[in-house]
Amino acid sequence: MASVTLRRLSKVFDGGIQALHHLDLDVHDGELLVLLGPSGSGKTTVLRCIAGLEEPTSGDVVIGDRVVTHAAPAERDVAMVFQTPALYPHLTVRENIAFPLELRGVSGAQVTRRVVEAAGRLGLDNALDRMPAQLSEGERQRAALGRAIVRGPQAFLLDEPLSKLDAKLRIELRGELLALHGALGATMIYVTHDQTEAMTMGQRIAVLHEGRLRQVGTPEEVYQRPADVHVARSVGTPGMNVLQGRGRGTGDEGRVIEAGSLVIPVELSTYEGELQLGIRPEYVGLCAVDKGVGNGDVLVVEPLGSETLVHLNVGGQPLVARLPGFADVRVGRRVGVKVDRRRLYLFDAAGAPFA
Repeated sequence: MASVTLRRLSKVFDGGIQALHHLDLDVHDGELLVLLGPSGSGKTTVLRCIAGLEEPTSGDVVIGDRVVTHAAPAERDVAMVFQTPALYPHLTVRENIAFPLELRGVSGAQVTRRVVEAAGRLGLDNALDRMPAQLSEGERQRAALGRAIVRGPQAFLLDEPLSKLDAKLRIELRGELLALHGALGATMIYVTHDQTEAMTMGQRIAVLHEGRLRQVGTPEEVYQRPADVHVARSVGTPGMNVLQGRGRGTGDEGRVIEAGSLVIPVELSTYEGELQLGIRPEYVGLCAVDKGVGNGDVLVVEPLGSETLVHLNVGGQPLVARLPGFADVRVGRRVGVKVDRRRLYLFDAAGAPFA
């Protein structure tokens, strides 16, 4: 396996559309790094530049100690797995997995051994002689992973490989991928827009927004200490509430933050003027009207079993509260809002953290 390094990587497509802006990123040897961002953030473009399927406009791609910026895809020794398993429909699972080895002229006995070993890791032992059309969606994606694994590449590039699967199967294969990474000690770069996948799979998460790298850190770091408003909203399910507000002094009463219908006494800042107030849904609670820091109208209630998400309108701004269990809340009701003041985040008007 090998490290992957991006140095000032930029990509401009025809028409002047800039997909990547001077990206610097170090993926450690043996690390599972998740690239997280919405559609159009540049995630897949990063993978394609690493794989050699896109030519960067500027900057370099380094795999191990070798600069491969202008090398052909076949010379990079990486394996890419896509959203849709690109299996050859006329070949069996065994033949699909063996195909990259046969292209390289690997001997027959070695091909057999490596195919059986890869299939065993992925639970495909009994499916080797079946055709792709005879497989379930999960089995097809496992076969595509097997074709990547059998090569023993320096790095795996996984482009939202679970996005086409149903929720139960996604959870199952997520666990299998983590186990596979642990068994192989492989360098993996995993692209997703799914915050749950990012938080549960990544040893580190790299958050992209509009082609710019906003933050790289452990799941705990990007969740607890977001680098800006974009990261705060991107990480977490749902993401952080961010309200437009204003800080001001109130004479003998100290200082408050006003955001929508909320008026929150604070000690953490002397800032006055426009700001953005962040608060995670789990630190928002409901109470009797006029007993909290403001009031809100219930717009949507999402009971999820272990928790209930309540969507509120607080003075014209959206706010989500995460409540335990099945909460007795009705749409259209006016409620009081309380917040954990120890868990507030302040951002300036441009979205940068304010200390």
